[in-house]
Amino acid sequence: MLETSISWLEFFKIIGILIILYLIISFFKKVIPQIFNRKSVVDKITNIVNRVLEIYKPIAILIILLSFVTINYKVHGILFLLLIVVAFNYIKSYVNGVLFKINPLVSLGSNISTGEFNGQISKFLHFGFILNEIEGDRFVNYTYIDKNGFSVSQHDENAMRKTLYIQDSEEITTILDLLFDNPLVDFSQKPTLKKLPVSNQLQLNLTLEKGAKIEALISYLEHYNFNASQIK
Repeated sequence: MLETSISWLEFFKIIGILIILYLIISFFKKVIPQIFNRKSVVDKITNIVNRVLEIYKPIAILIILLSFVTINYKVHGILFLLLIVVAFNYIKSYVNGVLFKINPLVSLGSNISTGEFNGQISKFLHFGFILNEIEGDRFVNYTYIDKNGFSVSQHDENAMRKTLYIQDSEEITTILDLLFDNPLVDFSQKPTLKKLPVSNQLQLNLTLEKGAKIEALISYLEHYNFNASQIK
């Protein structure tokens, strides 16, 4: 008779507890803007919670898989090994992504250089991220980062492509006019403003003049009642 450490009922209880914990953390992330007033504090705490979630998800998945194995060591152990063999490259890329995203130097809006690519991170995905370059958006796999390494530019004096997210508005022309009147924006690289299909937001891509700070541009837009953020 095969050895059994936990029952199926206990297995599903473990899954339920892990899901509840995940929902609690996710709910806290959603109410952060209601708890704190200062935008800088909101962004900072949101980044911390995002990193907690990134660490929590693979740990929770591992706990579930190990719990599954302990129900029936021989049969489920073989299935577990087959899963690792078949999905090894995906698992490796996902783990590399977790390590990359929890790096304190990396966040949405970070300007990075990796291999032959250079731009601003506009979106994190499970197996890669979207890098906003002057030529447009590019998908970069986390395995590429693992092979080539990366560096983060912290120098505001370099003109860099930036991405802002603005609460959906019908006044697209007004926003572009405001940018045209602002000396912080480098118009040698034309700004682009497009509506995101899923979320209720506009995505603004632009290049700042050397020495200009993105925070100053955000404050400028907020002065005209446009809610802008580097976080999607």
